[in-house]
Amino acid sequence: MGMSCTYRRLPAVELAELEQDSEKGVAYLCSMPGIDMGAMTQMMSDPEAIALHGPEILAAFARAQEDPTRVDLEKDWHALHFLLTGDASLEPDADPEDPLFRVVMGGIPTLLDASYGPARRFDRDEIALIVEALKPLSIEDLRERFSAEAFNEAGIYPEPHPGGWTFEEVEGLLDVFPKLQQLFSDALASNEVVITYIN
Repeated sequence: MGMSCTYRRLPAVELAELEQDSEKGVAYLCSMPGIDMGAMTQMMSDPEAIALHGPEILAAFARAQEDPTRVDLEKDWHALHFLLTGDASLEPDADPEDPLFRVVMGGIPTLLDASYGPARRFDRDEIALIVEALKPLSIEDLRERFSAEAFNEAGIYPEPHPGGWTFEEVEGLLDVFPKLQQLFSDALASNEVVITYIN
């Protein structure tokens, strides 16, 4: 499955409630609109069930992509970080003052445990800095920053095979980028927090 990154915006009071109830917290991190994740997990080992319910599963994933409170970067979080900062190390202290660095590496740990560590919370001040840093960037800017040679040399996750990174590999990320900009902007306007986590 790999390491898939999700961003969500929600009221701070809702996050606090989720942190106080670990069962609800896990359910929230694993939820997807219109999908019973328990049933989905069982279904994955049953090819007949997958074939039978395939269209509704695809429809639910499509609805999730339209949810304005959520952005799924899938496995492209390292690629986004590298495009925004030129940093491949993912060292938390590499450049903590750069708001673009903080898009992927920022936030403070919450009490919500995802598959690869705790979900991280962006508060209002950090969100405001990120919004201003992302505002002038366009899909075309990121497209111009992409270099297959640089990506392959840096070993950017998930290192597509065979052949490594190509321009086609980042097209999905470029489509999602404006949604991420909007999610941070909407969180700021609504006085919400943003969390990010990897499952």
